[in-house]
Amino acid sequence: MNIRPYAATDRDAVVALVASVLREYGFEANVGGVERDLADVAAGYGGTRAGFWVADVDGALAGTVAIRPKADATCELKRLYVAASARGRGVGRALYAHAESFARAAGYERIWLDSSRRFVEARRLYERNGFTLVEELDNDWCDNVYEKTLLTRNPT
Repeated sequence: MNIRPYAATDRDAVVALVASVLREYGFEANVGGVERDLADVAAGYGGTRAGFWVADVDGALAGTVAIRPKADATCELKRLYVAASARGRGVGRALYAHAESFARAAGYERIWLDSSRRFVEARRLYERNGFTLVEELDNDWCDNVYEKTLLTRNPT
């Protein structure tokens, strides 16, 4: 498995992967602004404190993950999708670990995310990695909101 930064040439494969996963879980490809978000990855995930990565397995796109700033010391985990054919092979775990490592290196104190309750496997991944359920939303995604503390500030 190779995890690498997203390149513009990945766009069509990323859009197809995300749309496939969304359909698998009963969502339309345009739910929650996904299409708009993926239309310009460089704009949404550029800068020194953000990133978008893809995982290749045997030369094929197997998954995606992204980090972007949310608030001063909090980043948002986004776009963690794994192709059905790549599940059970550690792709999701590796993508998440890569994103968390980036967040720590960038100096974030917390990771925040929202994930549909339909994504049962993702929920297990987040909980195994120390995320705490903060809120259950009644929206188009049927989202759960999670947060994980990475760093604590020293009292002064």
